Amino acid sequence: MQKSEHYVFMEALVRRISEQDEEALKFQEEFYRLQAGLAGERKLKATLEDYYFRSDFEILYNFECTNPRGFTHQIDALLITPHFILIFEVKQMSGSLYYKPAVQEFYRVTDQGVEESFPNPFDQVYRHQLFIEQLLRQTAVAIPVRHIVVIANYRAKLDNAFEAMPILHLSSLPKFLESLYEQYPDTMLNTRQITALFTSIQQRHPPRRRIEASRLKTGVFCKHCEALGSMFFYHGTWHCKYCQTKSIDGILEALQHYRILIGPHISNRAFRDFLGITSRHAATRLLLKLNLEAMGHGKSRYYVIPELIVYE
Repeated sequence: MQKSEHYVFMEALVRRISEQDEEALKFQEEFYRLQAGLAGERKLKATLEDYYFRSDFEILYNFECTNPRGFTHQIDALLITPHFILIFEVKQMSGSLYYKPAVQEFYRVTDQGVEESFPNPFDQVYRHQLFIEQLLRQTAVAIPVRHIVVIANYRAKLDNAFEAMPILHLSSLPKFLESLYEQYPDTMLNTRQITALFTSIQQRHPPRRRIEASRLKTGVFCKHCEALGSMFFYHGTWHCKYCQTKSIDGILEALQHYRILIGPHISNRAFRDFLGITSRHAATRLLLKLNLEAMGHGKSRYYVIPELIVYE
């Protein structure tokens, strides 16, 4: 399952942000929530892979697009069948979940008795449904569009107030899909045709955050002892001062972090500062080995970091 650009950004950020940064804990908590969300989506994927569909189907996971008014949509999963389209909002939540329909308040009480409020998932997924229905009307496609909130943590408890709401535990999903096939027995469309429509508007959204380079730890990460900034460059090799591990390609992950967090363009000076290299000539030799595309001349010269880097 492909991670979103924001997930990739936060994954790199929590490894690079300085422990002394005033937002370090906040970033870590946000990444924990993203991890939980991804775990829930993977559980959904496993459940759908085990289900015997009655028809052809396509599933688009982590579907992202922008509507004509410039607002974004991020859908955990989009199921397309010839009979109906189903939008999934997945929640990997624990504790006891509660809902107050009169004020549309969604909250939980943790096992420790702490009450926490969350954005209303029913409003979120219904907004996606309205957009998809409008998109289908514009293309003269008539097919039922439904939505469901799936609780992927089997230990979560649902209050009785949820009985009239489109929400269920993941284990109940196969039975729910069977009920949809019973409710919509007629074949409405060709799944490939409608999947092509959604694929044509799909686009990966950029990270929802930005970070200044001055707030990040510099250096090369030691994969053996997981020490960040502990490796030093000597005679063409990276050496960990804690566990004495030697590495030639440890630089690759560091450059990927730079590309994700700062940007794809890096100067010789920024290269040295971020990797902890004192020699300009050593940095130049490393850049040549990395075979990065060079742009500009003199002091304005910079190098382009690709998605996949090879150390020669």
